[in-house]
Parts: sequence; C-alpha cells; structure tokens
Amino acid sequence: MENSTAFHIGQIAGAIIAVFMMISLCVFFVIALVRAITTGRKGWIIAASIFSLPFLAFLFLIIVGMVMGFSKAVNRSSEMTAARRGKPSEFLQAAMTPVSGNALSYQISLPSSEVRGKNDSHPPFDYLFSYRDAYVGVIAEGIGLGTAQKICDLSQTNLASKASSFVTTTPVVLDIDSHSWLTYDATATLTGVEIKYRFYVYADSNCTIQVITWTGPMLFDHYAPIFDRIAKSFKLPK
Repeated sequence: MENSTAFHIGQIAGAIIAVFMMISLCVFFVIALVRAITTGRKGWIIAASIFSLPFLAFLFLIIVGMVMGFSKAVNRSSEMTAARRGKPSEFLQAAMTPVSGNALSYQISLPSSEVRGKNDSHPPFDYLFSYRDAYVGVIAEGIGLGTAQKICDLSQTNLASKASSFVTTTPVVLDIDSHSWLTYDATATLTGVEIKYRFYVYADSNCTIQVITWTGPMLFDHYAPIFDRIAKSFKLPK
C-alpha cells in the first residue's frame, strides 16, 4: 500500500497543501500586523498575536533547516578532506547500534545514529542505509541457493548487464559470524557515473544474503574499512 503510486501522490498533495496553508497563515500575519500598527485597533492586534504563532513556527523551521543543511555540508566537507589526506573515518571507533531485519530475522549493526535506515521504495533491498556519500544495502531472501559462489556469479551478471563498463576482482573468503562468506569489489559505470562497490554474499540451503556497499571511487578507500566493519557485524537468522 505504501509503495503504491496513489500513496506517493497523496504524500505530495498533502505536502503542497501544508506549505500553502503555512504561507497563507504567514501572509495573514503580515496583513494583521500592518493593520494593527496603522490602525491600533484591538481586533487587529489580537489577530496579529494569533497569527504570529504559525509565523514564528514557520520561521523556526526555516532556521532549523538552514542550520542542519549547513552542518551536513560542513560534515561532508570534513569527510572529503579526511579522505584526501588519507585519514581514517571517525566511525571506525564509534559504538555500533544493532538493527533487525525485516524479511528475515538477521541483525546488522551501524556505527552511528546519524546513519539513515530505510526499508521502503527501495526494492530489492530489505534495508538501505546511507551516510553522506556512502551506502549499504541488504538483500535477504529465504531461498537457499546452496553456495555463495552462485550469488557472486548472479550479482556480477546483474550489475554488468546494467553498466556501460564493468570491472570486478576475484571473490575471496571472509569469515562473518562463524560462517564463510565471499567478498569482492566491482567498479561500474551507470548512466555515466562511475561507482565502486564492495559485495559480501552468503548462501546456504535456507537463505541467501547480500550486503552491498558502494560510494564514489575517490571515497572508496576511505569508506571501505567502515563497510567491512558493518558487514562483519552481520548475524544470520538462528
């Protein structure tokens, strides 16, 4: 239901109506304030006082939005600067916060409460996490394909079919939660944009898991240790 076209149209329409009402209240406040100053009548003074509340709330939201936007810009700039200087990310030492899966009862941990988690409108991901220019997606299926190598082959074929150029490394074994996974890197050009990925894949007779991470080529070496840390926190369903 939430992923339907009608639902998204309703969201957009609701947002437009809310903005229109807020702007209208602000206009009424300005008119009432001007009339209160020019006429000095009690009715206009009361009206201006009443309409001042939504006006101040609207102004407060604008200021908060500007501050948050400025803060994100500064943080992104500092991350870019740290990446260019070869400095490690602060998230390598940050406390990890566990998040439970939706499709299956797995668990994966994130190194910051600032990392955003989404689980809607992003098929085929069960969860899609993002922070600045780095992304972590989890595909969890209750279908066993037997071996991780099969998942590697399928994921590489799928990505290569969408990319104008595609290069991948040879998968290597990685121990996660006392299970053998395979991991490999891939560089793909999609709609003219070069993206670098790191895949972590697992499969047995009961489930298939893909933890897919990606960012820009210039930031990949900076974020790769964080990707590894997140992937290694993965706990399979019991």
